[in-house]
Amino acid sequence: MASVALRRLPKALATQAHSPFRGVVSEASLHGRAPPPLPHYPPELARVRKRLINAVVAETKVGRTPQIPPGGYLPEENEMWQALYRRVFAAASEHACAEYLEALETGAAYSPERIPDIEHFSARLHRLTGWEVAPVGGAISSEQFFALLERRHMPCTQYIRPHTKYAFTEDPDCIHEMLGHLPALFIPSWAKLSQAFGETARRLQEEGKEEKLQQLSLMYFAVIEKGLVKENGKVKAIGASVISGSGELLHAMEHTGKHLPFDVDLVMKYGSTDESDFMEWFFVGESVDSMAAQVHEWMDSL
Repeated sequence: MASVALRRLPKALATQAHSPFRGVVSEASLHGRAPPPLPHYPPELARVRKRLINAVVAETKVGRTPQIPPGGYLPEENEMWQALYRRVFAAASEHACAEYLEALETGAAYSPERIPDIEHFSARLHRLTGWEVAPVGGAISSEQFFALLERRHMPCTQYIRPHTKYAFTEDPDCIHEMLGHLPALFIPSWAKLSQAFGETARRLQEEGKEEKLQQLSLMYFAVIEKGLVKENGKVKAIGASVISGSGELLHAMEHTGKHLPFDVDLVMKYGSTDESDFMEWFFVGESVDSMAAQVHEWMDSL
């Protein structure tokens, strides 16, 4: 779920110098495999750009491209997209489910060269799925988040993580949204499930069932954010957060002792909405469609 601060920045920050932050750094190896060099996009610059971008996004309508000053994304930001797209794609090619890979390649069909233009992509998404992209530039409550899902508006932050957080970030950025949640909307059962979460949340709010709403959030994280499924005798990822965080994806696949069968009682007992670190437990469904069907059945019983 996207959560960022809503605050307009002084115009001076829109023209912060770029060149002092340019360059390339070598990252430490990821699980023993040394990755290629990353662009240099340090936390100092990323924080400034995040505040600036969020302020602009606050005035951006659903399906529209934020007018990010001074002239769109910086070269450093597009370079981070290039590097992270390739890293996520490489890990997902081995560890994500077939439905996700097809959705990413033929549904989302992003260019790996630059951060997608929201208006262009949202039009494609709406034409093919009925969903639209809702740029968010501020902290949104779970009530607001689920309300957007009910309307088939997927919240999407617009800033990108610094190079120091390339393999995992507790702060959902455009990598999390664009490489995690948005491709999954091209999977029919997953798109219907996402909307059903929104519809169920509204019903539970109207009925005053606060405890059930908390359970709904637990289930959302266990399935939509962190879900795993079986595929041809192997375990693959479908969850947006675990796929878009290549570090957590490798962690989840290498620590099979943390895999639990997908079961409502187990989710309620061991599930978590903590985004500060890797999940302690991952829940494994029999397939993408059957996992979605189980969650629909459970939501109907709330």
